[in-house]
Amino acid sequence: MTTTINASTTAGLVQTADTSGVLALQTAGTTAVSISSGQVATFAQAPVLPAASIPQAALAAGVASNGPAFSAYANASQSISSVTYTKVTFNAEEFDTASCFDSTTNYRFTPTVAGYYQVNLVIASNGNASHWAIIYKNGTGVKYGAPNSAAVNIGYGASISVLIYMDGSTDYIEAYTYIAAAATITNSATNTYFQASMVRAA
Repeated sequence: MTTTINASTTAGLVQTADTSGVLALQTAGTTAVSISSGQVATFAQAPVLPAASIPQAALAAGVASNGPAFSAYANASQSISSVTYTKVTFNAEEFDTASCFDSTTNYRFTPTVAGYYQVNLVIASNGNASHWAIIYKNGTGVKYGAPNSAAVNIGYGASISVLIYMDGSTDYIEAYTYIAAAATITNSATNTYFQASMVRAA
């Protein structure tokens, strides 16, 4: 037995005696959706949802969906004083999916979705001493990469790759470096870059 509801149905939508049949939803006399007694819905064609109709909060716990992601790089040389914690000015972007990275003023990433973010930072310089790549969160150093020695073709380099929780509203991260001797950071999209992407929702 099949109970049909279509655009002209105005009454009798409850079929209490139908425990083994199929419920069919129609438009213009054509079945769009049929629901079996086992609660399995079959669509005549793939459902089309409006853009952004399912917010992050409506997804299952831990689903990343379309969380913010960015990749920025240094497009100009930057002089770094010795034994000084210095913010790296990542002033160019390869991509910034949600416009959460500021590449003109504060050079920081402030994601708009709460979750856990994979953060990558690589810094190359022409220095002759070890230096560190450091992730600052809300103005404080929270993750330090091990100091690197000389790297082939790019002088000295430092890097770090970590997971950091961000609250999606006020939390922000920045890239810093600390060098044992004065140096100049290499401006290159391949050698000096800062990236982050949400990998799991809060």
